[in-house]
Amino acid sequence: MKIEDRASAIIYGVGPVLEALRAGTRSVEKILVAASAHHARLNALREMARVCGVPVLRVPRVELERLAAHANHQGVVAFVAAARYAEATELLDRLAKQIGTADPPLALVLDRIEDPRNLGAIVRTAECVGAHAVFIPTRHAAGLTDAAAKTAAGALEYVPVARVANIAQLAEEFKQRHIWTVGTAQDGELVYTDWDWTQPCALFLGSEGEGLRRLVRERCDVVVRIPLRGRTESLNVSVAAGAILFEALRQRAVAGLA
Repeated sequence: MKIEDRASAIIYGVGPVLEALRAGTRSVEKILVAASAHHARLNALREMARVCGVPVLRVPRVELERLAAHANHQGVVAFVAAARYAEATELLDRLAKQIGTADPPLALVLDRIEDPRNLGAIVRTAECVGAHAVFIPTRHAAGLTDAAAKTAAGALEYVPVARVANIAQLAEEFKQRHIWTVGTAQDGELVYTDWDWTQPCALFLGSEGEGLRRLVRERCDVVVRIPLRGRTESLNVSVAAGAILFEALRQRAVAGLA
């Protein structure tokens, strides 16, 4: 079930709940803590909840197991208002305004990523390198589920995620705003380290099994590849995203950009 499909959603784990409280972008309604939980970070969580005026209730651990579907909740579950996606056009215009600044736009476009844990991991990496936005398809792709939020470990509070109906058309929207569209594929014409990531860029990543769809790839300005020496044919998509994003961060740091 997608987070936005119900009036209230849950997040779990000490880190994600703390980040939700700190960011303040979603209303935390209440926090449930396992009666048997006593680890040190809970003190910081309780203090932050007190400052934010959020009630903290102690409940049997079995209740948290039910709510978190037996995931590693660390003894903490919070009820939050439904997550909201960013509006795609507004986000694109915001990225365009960053062109010519010390922090040129760096966005990710995920073409039919189906595993919410991969989505969450990519969003987490995007936040770590200072990327500005993530775009995903409206259909046939993972959305902002509880599993994605857990894997993102709080990054969804800081990186806007927008949904679009047509990824290929989105590539044209980037081009109209003078943002380079960079696809990824095993047979890409350019090694990813040879691309100039100090430019305004949108990185397009394909699905776990099929990669970028043909029509999407054809709309990209350039397609890059990650050289592999082992016998495995490809990287996990979240690992590939991490490799490329940290190369972008390296180049931007060398160039003195934010």
